[in-house]
Amino acid sequence: MSDLVNITHYNSIAVVGLGQTGLSCVRYLLSRGIRPLVFDSRAEPPGRAALQQLDSSIELRCGEFTATTFVGIEALIVSPGIDPAIEAIQCSKAAGAAIFGDIDLFAAEVSQPIIGITGSNGKSTVTRLTGELLAAAGLKVAVGGNIGVPALDLLAQEADVYVLELSSFQLDLCQKIPLRAATILNLSADHLDRYGSMAAYSASKQRIYRHAEMAIYNRDDSSSQPQQLATAQQLSFGSDDSSAAAPALFGIDRQQPHWSISFAAKPLLGADELALTGLHNLLNVQAALALVHALGVDIQRCLTAARSFQALPHRCQLVGEWQGVRWVNDSKATNIGAAEAAIHGVRALVPGQLIVLAGGDGKGQDFSQFSSALKQVDTLIVFGQDAARIAPFHHHVMAVDNLQQAVTQAHQLASAGSMVLLSPACASLDQFRNYEQRGEQFVAAVEACYGA
Repeated sequence: MSDLVNITHYNSIAVVGLGQTGLSCVRYLLSRGIRPLVFDSRAEPPGRAALQQLDSSIELRCGEFTATTFVGIEALIVSPGIDPAIEAIQCSKAAGAAIFGDIDLFAAEVSQPIIGITGSNGKSTVTRLTGELLAAAGLKVAVGGNIGVPALDLLAQEADVYVLELSSFQLDLCQKIPLRAATILNLSADHLDRYGSMAAYSASKQRIYRHAEMAIYNRDDSSSQPQQLATAQQLSFGSDDSSAAAPALFGIDRQQPHWSISFAAKPLLGADELALTGLHNLLNVQAALALVHALGVDIQRCLTAARSFQALPHRCQLVGEWQGVRWVNDSKATNIGAAEAAIHGVRALVPGQLIVLAGGDGKGQDFSQFSSALKQVDTLIVFGQDAARIAPFHHHVMAVDNLQQAVTQAHQLASAGSMVLLSPACASLDQFRNYEQRGEQFVAAVEACYGA
């Protein structure tokens, strides 16, 4: 398309931010004979050594960005972790510079169909699952974006279709990406330290639909519905019944004794056939199937892959069962919405106590919004920076200093039939490098309790 980014139009180009995405941008530019300037506000950016290996002649400028940092540069390729609203970038934009992200560069290179997936929670699961469903149907699939491989690095793979997880930060920077199918899975309070309001956060997510042929939305969450696309360009999924006609083709058949995912008002896939557990995962599977259907693929060819798909690490991942107690690692639940989904999703599966471990950096969230989900919890154990902000919203709460102590307390309380769920509802950076390290330390602490 002629209105997609053409990087050759610019005489001077800067890559802003030298993390994983920034390095992928440098690699892309070098492959096209373009040598950019590279900027990072940190004194020692994590990609410095890798940049030297790519091309030791590339100039790297480190230090705080100011109003004059990017003077004279015609195009800035900004990494998603950098807020485009900062003064340095806005001054550059006012001076006439083009501002975009790696997804724009990717879109300009690709002629194959692209599927885009965003949402506050579940997007990594749905991205991986969609990739596996399409592969099971015989397509060559490249999966990445905000998960795993940066989008530009996917260009090296031979693919019939690209499946991208897209964060709100990436969407903020994206000028135009034509998507064959796109979804907002759900919206809950997250990144309010950057956006300031749910309205601004929602507007960022809605950008995924701007150039999509088909939108897949969640009937349980009206904020996920596209605001501009015609009804004929919409499909939906939800926890209610499906309909024989679009858009509500996917839903849940709740006939006892077994629930099932339904398609066009007929049972399609039993909940007890899936390796994934919980209501939230029934919605995730529907979303992935709807994306596949929107691509014109027969979903019957994908059902075996749907049945065998396992939970991603740190996302409602079963650590193990000891003495009748099940331990679940949901460390990736870095906001209230994700923790709510996990709690509501597993509660019906727990005959005994549900003990939840929560806490960390709340990123400005209003924890009163967590109170409804916490009513499903028998005991809440809080730890970390914002433990005291969560504690008032549960009737039976224990406060400890750290995750190790939380696991020890839970081990003492849990009896056969119970589940202990680490679902922090908070970011991890107050006490951990990232949510992965938090999950790994949870697993290690649990296994140590039982000598595993």
